[in-house]
Amino acid sequence: MESLGTIYKKGTVRKLKKWLGYEPSDPYMKFKEIDFFTELLINFKPKKCLEYGGGLSTPFFLKYLPEDTHWFSIENNAKWFDIIKDKIKSDRIHLSLVDVAENIDQDAETDSYVCHAETLGGQFDFILVDGINRENCIDMAAKYLKKGGLLVVHDANRVQYHEHIKQFKNWRIIQDFRKTAGGFALASNDLDLDHLVDWKRHSRLWKADSAVSNFFKFKFIMGRKKSFKLEQS
Repeated sequence: MESLGTIYKKGTVRKLKKWLGYEPSDPYMKFKEIDFFTELLINFKPKKCLEYGGGLSTPFFLKYLPEDTHWFSIENNAKWFDIIKDKIKSDRIHLSLVDVAENIDQDAETDSYVCHAETLGGQFDFILVDGINRENCIDMAAKYLKKGGLLVVHDANRVQYHEHIKQFKNWRIIQDFRKTAGGFALASNDLDLDHLVDWKRHSRLWKADSAVSNFFKFKFIMGRKKSFKLEQS
């Protein structure tokens, strides 16, 4: 169970290692987000996962899932795909390249990046949206989720995703002080979201972190203050 002091300490150590030239092995998220997402995976225990936006963090999270869980990752950038393909070695992780440019104006049902999920079986317990064309990915997620499946959207601080997320029957959006990155949304049409994480604990942690950031970055003086927020259906 992470405390505010612990996540700040971890963040400082990671920055120092990066400055010294060490490549971090943990996901490129704030540690409070890693804490949130790890708890979610441990509690939900999905067996077949789909990730839009491949990354080196996938093996990190896979270790918290059942041994028979398989993770399917779709990436659009060929150079980045070659990097992660060479570094990720696991028969439980399945990488796909769909080499397309970002185009959120494209119709979701004809978006080859989004619809590549059909070639992977089309039905998943868990879908993580963390790549390009996120609005389209969110809109099509209900089609690719099994009954009782869960959609997670990273960087849900971006308000342009919210109307798409709120099309689901059940949803929660947890936001912090950032505007263009960070934050999570959980959504499902038939899954109770109440017990997937300890919402009270994470809310206290995120609220405190937002207050500290707003104070030390003088956002309250510049009129740029953005506070913690938890919305739900």
